[in-house]
Amino acid sequence: MSSAPARPAPLAPEILTHATLGYHCARLSTWVFGALWFRERYEGREHLPQQGGVVVVSNHQSFYDIPVLSHAIARHVSFVARDTLANFAPLAWLMRTCGAVLIKRGAPDRAALREMVTHLERGDCLAVFPEGTRTVDGRVSEFKAGALLAARMAKVPIVPCSIRGSFEALPKGARFPRPKKIRVRFGAPIDSSLPDALERAHAAVTEMTGDGRA
Repeated sequence: MSSAPARPAPLAPEILTHATLGYHCARLSTWVFGALWFRERYEGREHLPQQGGVVVVSNHQSFYDIPVLSHAIARHVSFVARDTLANFAPLAWLMRTCGAVLIKRGAPDRAALREMVTHLERGDCLAVFPEGTRTVDGRVSEFKAGALLAARMAKVPIVPCSIRGSFEALPKGARFPRPKKIRVRFGAPIDSSLPDALERAHAAVTEMTGDGRA
């Protein structure tokens, strides 16, 4: 008696490290809105390498943090986001076409970590909000170590980033963004192999963010 044929292994997700048409369209449309409504400003972009793998770690003030970071970083950037966001079909499509890495919250996600490292090894820019969730009071919370681990495994630097003003523009529970100024600032790169790299990144982001107001 012959055994049933083995099921094919599931296909690994495509690793997008370049800007697709959907990425360009989303970035341009939100940039126009941000420039007019939020009067976005970006500082310290000279600290961002133009090519090669890099991890950008930022504070997390609102849902608008992802669009504003994509405007501030003048190269393709893949964002690390929680997988529950993919429950909303249009958002799931957008994250797929932009090369987002979806991670499970509340438990170690080795598959997501491997995907993050692959992005970095292929020369992509990876943006992470290491607090794990949006702030409730504008302050910078403790950083989780996932971003540092990925940077160390891929042997790439960490660039600290602060976002100011988006907490006031779109706090938790707000239904429509308020016309507040939003400022993004990048700090000097940090060697991810340093034993206190995570502490340095947290200190830099906290110092640049201040009270979170633009």
